[in-house]
Amino acid sequence: MPMDDFVRITPQGQFSLAGKRWMCSSTIYFGRWPGACHNNWLADTWWSKNEAMLDWDFATMAKANVNHAAIFFPCDELFDNGLVTPKAWAKMDRVVEAAKKSGVRISIFVGPFIDNPAIYKRVTGLEWQYDNRWLPTFNPHLHEAYVLQIKPFAERYRDEPTVMAYTDRIDRYYKGFDNVSIPFNLKDEWHDWLRTRYGRFANLMEAVGGPGRLENHPQDWKDVLLPQESKWNASMKNPLAYDFILMQKSNVGDAHARFDAAINKIAPNQFCWTPFEGNTHTWAMLDGFSPVLKKLQAIWMEYYYFENTRPSLVQPVEEWAHTPEMLHHRMAHELPIVYNAAYMMVRYLKRATQIPVVMCHGSMVSPAHGIENNEQAAAVIDRVNAALIAGDGDGWHSWCWHDDWQSGGSHQAEQLRDTTDYYFHGETTGYMDFPDCNFKPAFSTILRYGEQLQRIAAKNPPPKKGEVLLLSSAARMYNLFRRLAYPTAAAMSGALTRLGVECDYLWTAQDDDRITQEMLDSYKLVVMADNMFSRDFRDTPDKLLAYVQQGGTLVFAMSRPDRFEDEHGNEIDSPALRTLSGVDANGRKDWPGAGKRCVNWPASGDAAWEPNADALAFPRVIWGVTPEFRHFATYPIRNQFLGFRSTDGDTFTVVEGLVDKAEVIAVAKFPAGSRPFVWRHPVGKGWVYVNAWTNNLYRDSERSADYGGCDYDWLLHIPLVQSKVEDIDLTRGAALWLRNDFGWFWREK
Repeated sequence: MPMDDFVRITPQGQFSLAGKRWMCSSTIYFGRWPGACHNNWLADTWWSKNEAMLDWDFATMAKANVNHAAIFFPCDELFDNGLVTPKAWAKMDRVVEAAKKSGVRISIFVGPFIDNPAIYKRVTGLEWQYDNRWLPTFNPHLHEAYVLQIKPFAERYRDEPTVMAYTDRIDRYYKGFDNVSIPFNLKDEWHDWLRTRYGRFANLMEAVGGPGRLENHPQDWKDVLLPQESKWNASMKNPLAYDFILMQKSNVGDAHARFDAAINKIAPNQFCWTPFEGNTHTWAMLDGFSPVLKKLQAIWMEYYYFENTRPSLVQPVEEWAHTPEMLHHRMAHELPIVYNAAYMMVRYLKRATQIPVVMCHGSMVSPAHGIENNEQAAAVIDRVNAALIAGDGDGWHSWCWHDDWQSGGSHQAEQLRDTTDYYFHGETTGYMDFPDCNFKPAFSTILRYGEQLQRIAAKNPPPKKGEVLLLSSAARMYNLFRRLAYPTAAAMSGALTRLGVECDYLWTAQDDDRITQEMLDSYKLVVMADNMFSRDFRDTPDKLLAYVQQGGTLVFAMSRPDRFEDEHGNEIDSPALRTLSGVDANGRKDWPGAGKRCVNWPASGDAAWEPNADALAFPRVIWGVTPEFRHFATYPIRNQFLGFRSTDGDTFTVVEGLVDKAEVIAVAKFPAGSRPFVWRHPVGKGWVYVNAWTNNLYRDSERSADYGGCDYDWLLHIPLVQSKVEDIDLTRGAALWLRNDFGWFWREK
């Protein structure tokens, strides 16, 4: 591809080159020695060895259909008292020359964070005079330092099409991965943000349900605790969890937008990536989340395959008091959630932003991270790339071009003898075994996917828009409950995929903008992705009701038909939710088995005698599909553990009666008779499908009877048929499922 034109972004949110579609097949590059993206590979100690390999590396990237490399440049070597040294420019120019010669475009990623006086002086030439105010979101002087860190490169390469983009680094409040330390002055900023948002203190107290709902009974702004100071942190038990994460999204997004505008003014033909870690669901961090989406130019989404569910515990024990994390104790290639979540993340970002979305991902050969060997590593890359393409993404960055030499340097003999050995902090994520550059299985995988991106670019399909919307409550996603909410939604997305549907995915709010009625009405089927639909904005049930009345089909798991919570956890009365539920205590009670005693339940006649060790904490429900709908289900009757409640507080809702036109699809069997488990009923021109328990039966967890499999696909199949969705390809869904579970399914003992 000629290198005389810039990659641009179209109004449809896609990459374009010379008037044609362009897609990003990318890798991360930071030389070869001493390894790791934070090390100084441009230093004189290493440069001669690294420089000698530049031409070979970029030429081999082109051979693998890699058309872009994100170059990590350490500012320790580049800057000296506010200036880029001539020697540094010579090295930079040599990298650009090698990339250009092979037809590989680059983006410039300069680091590290500017978070101490020495780095600040190196980049700006100025002395630090701002106490401990190390948040560029709130300190304009620090924000300007981040601009100055990229400005010299934008000025030097503004007319060089080989340099495609620059990358900002203003990506979160916290530089570590904890919610314990509180950045200087953040509490004052928190109070100012609340004051701006609510105006009067009385308005804030009214929104959260009164001062008594906050643990310290605040009487003024200064008394309002940060989540880190609260015993509930940012869990759903904290009425202000939603506000705190919204504050971060808003402020960090505004800082990104100011940075991008400053660089675009210098280099108008190039754009800025915004990187952020968007699926840090089990870490304690609150701010590894998407910033304000509407103000960005291109999204660099870090995807950690091991972060959707964990093979082992990582979060502090004290966090279990309010938000447990999910464990599975299995390898990553055995987990459908790895690609289900990748698809859902990409689909959410593309649908919400209409800008380019590129996922940065890879795999580490480490049992602690769910991968035992190079073949499994290739399988995970295969799955995530497949999911990204299905989600209408614009490409990927692979974590590393080569393995980290530093990890193998002190264990060279062991690494060469057994390349699956892993040494901590060694990024065994590359395409080649070092030092002799024999290609790993992932190399051939990425080569084929590079070809696939070329085929997609040649076809140039329009932006994707589906007929089915998977919809999560923003109020549940804007807090630590996302550790459970996100895997639930991902597994439901996987169930739809197995049914042949590649769904769209959104939350009920994008930043602080609520989903519109027009957006909902554009879909034939809306599936609520929450474990239970029990918390959301006050007007969401009204919008869902209006959607059904005009002819839509809605599916949701009901917490209580007469109880609902807003984003602050206040219980509210919702007539719309009552109508959607179809529950009527005085209505019909003639469902199958309603008056028939289940004499064989429990197995020994008493839950205390159940053979399951967890029976007392989690009694079982035996449920069955009714005769009218039995042909939809592979299993007409099943035992389901965690029957009445689960670790996130879900409860089975015992329904006394239903509206007259309701049809019971499945019943749960109790000693005295049966109760509706799943039912449907007409509302206006549309239909509502209700689950009386919880969608966590989809969870991809060892503690679940489902294991992420297809036991419950019937629950979505029936409304899918009812809604008359046409964009269904069962072979496509089945092919993805079979390919990703059996084609790569091995585990060496």
